Amino acid sequence: MKKNSKKFNEKIRSVNEPIITNKTIFKKIIIYAVPFIMIDIFKSLYNYVDMVTVVKGLVNIANFSTVEAETVMSMLSTWGSKFNMIILSISSGVIVSLIPNLTQSVVKKDKKDINNKVNQTLSILFLLMIPMTFGISFLAEPIWNVFYGSSKFGPNILAFYIFVGLCSGLFTALVSIVQVLKDYKCVFFSLLAGVLVKICFNTSLMRGFSNLGLPAYYGVITATLLGYLVSLVICLVVLASKYKINFEDSVKNFVDILCASFFMIIVLFVINLFVPICVESRFMNIFIILLYAVVGALVYFVFLIKTKTISNIFGGKIDKYIKKLVK
Repeated sequence: MKKNSKKFNEKIRSVNEPIITNKTIFKKIIIYAVPFIMIDIFKSLYNYVDMVTVVKGLVNIANFSTVEAETVMSMLSTWGSKFNMIILSISSGVIVSLIPNLTQSVVKKDKKDINNKVNQTLSILFLLMIPMTFGISFLAEPIWNVFYGSSKFGPNILAFYIFVGLCSGLFTALVSIVQVLKDYKCVFFSLLAGVLVKICFNTSLMRGFSNLGLPAYYGVITATLLGYLVSLVICLVVLASKYKINFEDSVKNFVDILCASFFMIIVLFVINLFVPICVESRFMNIFIILLYAVVGALVYFVFLIKTKTISNIFGGKIDKYIKKLVK
């Protein structure tokens, strides 16, 4: 760039286009970068709240030993989060393709296209993330055993904590949509509200779950879920009220996908009567996971094909591919 600096500053005289100064470029980069930085900072605050309160809370409230409390904390902050990355990777992939397409519609001020793209994005996320979340939760014990070996707390934590990945993925998608619409106040407010909910409820929910005879660390996970849900609701309300996004299609697809996921889990429970969900051998657990995953996926997609949900999400063009697969 230094060697060719003169060429970068040259103006093509035949094109009537103003030269954008370096100052303007840097300003735009900073403005676009700040919301992404804020998202990561506030997500880190969730972990910081846990670092400050979880070990102390489990020891004082639920009579955990220090070693047990620290083990649970490491599972929440590190081991469990690695499984959540499976869910979050789907959200990240969809967002990468969404942002330029949505930006194009925003620039053209095509409100109908913006509405369609937002609804289709949410529907695709529901389609992929919800069954994966339910499936990993159902298979938490064999999955944990394959990666980390047998554990007293691990499978129980994973079965519940994987839903944090689902909420976090959906929240990241919605925040990205709001950010494309340049409503940075909504981004900041939703992030702040979620963290405040986490701070307010983390310790009290630990105590509440412990008093009910349930694992106290479920309170920590529930506080995180509530924080993300509050942020989700704020983004949805802003998109619906300020930008007139109609979520009717997304809600309909969400209900169908949720029904398909529940039906899938019922079928897996029936299979569990004949094939044990977890055995001592790590090698055998891999085959069990694959068996349940294949059967669950088949049941799930057959249900959605029969209810025309996939056609509703991707349009009528996908029907010909479905017919070829069926044949």
